[in-house]
Parts: sequence; C-alpha cells; structure tokens
Amino acid sequence: MDTVINKSTITARITHNRVKLDLLDKGWIPIDAAEEQPFDMIVDVGIHNDARMFQTVQIKSWNALKTSSRTGAIEPVSVGGKTRNNYNYFDECIDWIATVKDYRVLYWNRNTYQYKTPIQLKKTTPIEFPFNDNVYEYARPANSIDDAKSIESFMTGLFVDPMQSRPHSR
Repeated sequence: MDTVINKSTITARITHNRVKLDLLDKGWIPIDAAEEQPFDMIVDVGIHNDARMFQTVQIKSWNALKTSSRTGAIEPVSVGGKTRNNYNYFDECIDWIATVKDYRVLYWNRNTYQYKTPIQLKKTTPIEFPFNDNVYEYARPANSIDDAKSIESFMTGLFVDPMQSRPHSR
C-alpha cells in the first residue's frame, strides 16, 4: 500500500524539523506553534529580567523564501469564502525567518529581513542564531544564573524597532 502525499508537504516538514533540530542543538527549547498563527515556532530563550522570554520563528523553504504571507495571492478560505489574510512578518513582529539551504539552517532577524523581496532576502547575509551558553552537562553550575546576562544583552539588542528607534517590547 502506497501513501499519496504532496512533495511540498514533505519539503515543509523536513525544513521545519531541520530548523527545530538546529535550535535544539544550539541549546534552546523550540515549541511548534498552533495552526494559523503568523509564525511556525516559538523558542523559549529563558528568563530575563524576571520574565520568561520567547522568540517567534517563521520557517520557509529556500524556494519559497519571502517576508510576507501569500504575497499578492488571492486565495479564498473555502469555496465562495472570504480571501485569506495577507500580512508582512515584520508587521506581525515575527522575530526570525528561517530556512534550509544545502542542509544548513539560515536565519534572518526582524531588523534584517524587514520588507525585503525574496531576491533581496536571498542576497542578504544570514545572522547566526545565538547559542545558549547556559547548557550544562549533568550538575548545574553554582553561578549559572549570573552568566545569563551575556545572552540577555544579545537577545534584547535584536528587539530594536527601526521604525521607532526604541526597544520592541514583547
């Protein structure tokens, strides 16, 4: 018995899982988002300033890499139904766009991808998603809580809203 499945579905699942494994390998906890969210994954980046912090990730295949949903497409939600929403990931405050090219996971943060066209984005140098320096082997180090400041400064530095030149609150 053969299973009939669309090739794009397989590509999407492979890309999603490669991004998820890459984030796990970097020491983060990725969580799949619910259906119909403007993002595909949420990454738990720990507690910063006494609050749990998350980053959102939109995952695209390399061939469908873009900074908005359904660009220019008019697609009804059902026969005779309303048109699906079209939005820019920047306007939805998505923190990262991720893709896989030649088995390597590539990331662009919100300040980098903004409103770029697919061609512009592919020509833009990706940004390395940070590693979690607080991953430990077996016993938690005594000073591990104080060491979180370096990753906090890196992550909060990514939240500068270029439209308002002030930190972007989550």
